[in-house]
Amino acid sequence: MKLGTQKNGTRDGELLVVSKNGKSAVSAKSITPTLQAALDDWKTCHPKLEELYKDLNSGKADGIFELDVNKMHSPLPRAYHWAD
Repeated sequence: MKLGTQKNGTRDGELLVVSKNGKSAVSAKSITPTLQAALDDWKTCHPKLEELYKDLNSGKADGIFELDVNKMHSPLPRAYHWAD
């Protein structure tokens, strides 16, 4: 499964599920708004995100769009902890 964060005017961006070939994506906002929120509730979110990933790659997901890498954000724009 590939996940990404797209700029959307908020500090945390919007979570996307990205296709296997990296050319298309779909918003995951119906499951969880951000990657941080997904990580915080991974046990619940993971199966739903996996299902969306499978639907995206088979062309069955609603709202599939061409991925524009220029609109991408860092995966965790405001990580709560940074470790070196």
